[in-house]
Amino acid sequence: MNAGISPVRVLPELLDLISFAKDWYYKTNGKCNIAMGTLLGVWHQYRKAGISDPENAQLPPEDILKVAAIFSDPEYILIDRQNQTLYLSHRSVQLDLGAVAKGYASEIVAKELQAKGFTSFIISSGGNVRVVGKPLDGIRNKWGVGIQNPEGNPNESEEASIDVIYCTDTSVVTSGDYQRYYIVGNEKYHHLIDPETLMPASHFRSVSVVTPDSGVADFMSTTLFLTPYEEGKRLAEKLEIEAFW
Repeated sequence: MNAGISPVRVLPELLDLISFAKDWYYKTNGKCNIAMGTLLGVWHQYRKAGISDPENAQLPPEDILKVAAIFSDPEYILIDRQNQTLYLSHRSVQLDLGAVAKGYASEIVAKELQAKGFTSFIISSGGNVRVVGKPLDGIRNKWGVGIQNPEGNPNESEEASIDVIYCTDTSVVTSGDYQRYYIVGNEKYHHLIDPETLMPASHFRSVSVVTPDSGVADFMSTTLFLTPYEEGKRLAEKLEIEAFW
C-alpha cells in the first residue's frame, strides 16, 4: 500500500526473511526473485480464472507480462535495519515470498524446538521437510523422506514414492510442476515462472534439494527448478548442496 510512497515499519522476523531472500538472489543466478510479485500476480490472476472457468482459460498476454517484469529488480527493495523499515521504491513493486517463506519458517521452528531440548523430530510443511536427530523407534538410524512421483497423484498419500532420501539433521525441499497449475488448450501451465522467458520453466518435472538449512533448501529448489541442468549442477556444487533432478 505504501510502495513508492514511504517506508513501512515491519517485524524483525519479516525483515530478516526479506534480507535473506535478497542476499541469496545475489549469491545465485537471479532465478529466484522475491521482487517478482507483480509478474507472479498476473499469472496468479489468469491461473485462478482458468481454474474457475476451464473452457475460457487463457494465457497472460505477452505485453502485460513484459510490463509487469519491469518492476522485478531487487534493487527496489530497500531495507533500513536501524529503523526496522522496508521501502519498495516504486509503486508498482510487489513482493512474493512463496519460494522461500515455508522453508525459512520451518528452520525457525526447528531451532526453537532444539532450544527447548528436543533432539528427535521431523517437520513437514508441504514439500518442505526438516529433520533433526534420528527416529526413536530403536530400529532406524535415519529418516526416510519420499520424493513424489510427478506423474502420480499428489493427493494420494498411499502412492509409492519415486525415490526415498535417507537423512538426518538436514532439510529436503522439493519444487515441482504437478500441484499448482491450470490448463489452457491441452497444455498445463504451472506456477514456477522463469524470469527470463516470463513463462513456466520446462526443464524438469521436479527438483529436490538436500542441505541443512531449510530456508536455503527452499530457495535453492526453486532456483534449480528454473535453471538448466548443467548450470544448476555447477551452482549446486559451488554452494555445496545436494540436489535430485
